[in-house]
Amino acid sequence: MSVQSPNAEQIFNIIRRQGPVSRADIARCTGLTPPTVTNITNKLLELGIISDYMIGASSGGRRPLLLKINPAAGQVIIIHIRSFKMIGYVVDAAFKAHAELTVNIKGLSYEAVLQQILAVIDQCRQAVTTTLIAIGVVIRGPVRTKEGISVFAPNIGWKNVPLKYIIEEKNRVPAFIENDSHVLAYGEYYFGVAKGANNLVLLKVGHGIGSGIMFNGSLYRGINGSAGEVGHTVIDVAGPLCSCGNCGCMEAMASETALVDLMIAAIRCGQTTLLTGIVHDGLEAVTAEDIYHAADLGDPLAIKILSRVAGYLGIGIANLVNIFNPELVVIGGGLAKARQYIERTVWDMVALRSFESCSSVLEIKYSTQTSENTMKGAADMVFSELAGSITDVS
Repeated sequence: MSVQSPNAEQIFNIIRRQGPVSRADIARCTGLTPPTVTNITNKLLELGIISDYMIGASSGGRRPLLLKINPAAGQVIIIHIRSFKMIGYVVDAAFKAHAELTVNIKGLSYEAVLQQILAVIDQCRQAVTTTLIAIGVVIRGPVRTKEGISVFAPNIGWKNVPLKYIIEEKNRVPAFIENDSHVLAYGEYYFGVAKGANNLVLLKVGHGIGSGIMFNGSLYRGINGSAGEVGHTVIDVAGPLCSCGNCGCMEAMASETALVDLMIAAIRCGQTTLLTGIVHDGLEAVTAEDIYHAADLGDPLAIKILSRVAGYLGIGIANLVNIFNPELVVIGGGLAKARQYIERTVWDMVALRSFESCSSVLEIKYSTQTSENTMKGAADMVFSELAGSITDVS
């Protein structure tokens, strides 16, 4: 009996994401008949792809046997390229990280970053304890996912880099390249604060601003995979210059980079702040983390600047709410750590600037699990892409 079929892939993905789970719950989630679910799960058990977990609680009848994914079904390497560092993970099918390696890439050239990716993959391969089935690379900026090309990575300066080809040529396993905000949207949708929402907009607010948009449980990519570049929508044509070359972009006014720039400008204008006693290496050394720390110490200027950035962020979100009418907006990334200082202003601005018919059904949530859920989202995307080949055993 072969279990290669859309039904087997669907069951495999349900168990990965929701397990431990009973056969009855799998049938309810998939719409498949109980005999079909039983036949397929029995074969997956024989193949070692899933395993019995425990007897679950009764809901009125016989207590069900719960099934879970077998971590030994395979492992993937995930490379997360952030603004100034690169993190490599070895992740199993149950989303457990067996190894984690972080390297600094700040100031490295295009060629050096590429070589660092290959070096981190080599080191991660040494930590793989079962079959390595694929490599996933998470990167900022637009990506042509089918071809595996990094169209433009603003933190590195890459343009049209064929990462998939380069990695597969050296490692001889499938490679998948994806935008970091798209990946985080997946992670939040399946494992984070967005569980249960069908329509949502994820905003990753860090050094820049990216977005992942989910419609009816599916990621919206646009015609060539570039959907979600909301950080480069203009909210003030007279605003500051953005890294993209336009003025007044959301990223130039509501990101952590904008937060730091506003804080430094205020200090240079003579405004007093606790930051002068916190940062001892000059204004150029100020970070968003320093500003969050100052706010926690009650610094009025830090709190004022955070509120100003929150207002700009709220305007950007109001535009998205009017366009997409989502049930949920998730704010992740570094700025989410400052929730207590920005939440009220963000919501007030969204309510003021968006149609009541849109904002009245909206919920805004914050997530501080960006790194973990990016890793899980990336691993989930890779395992989803390979679900057919994993269950393709006769």
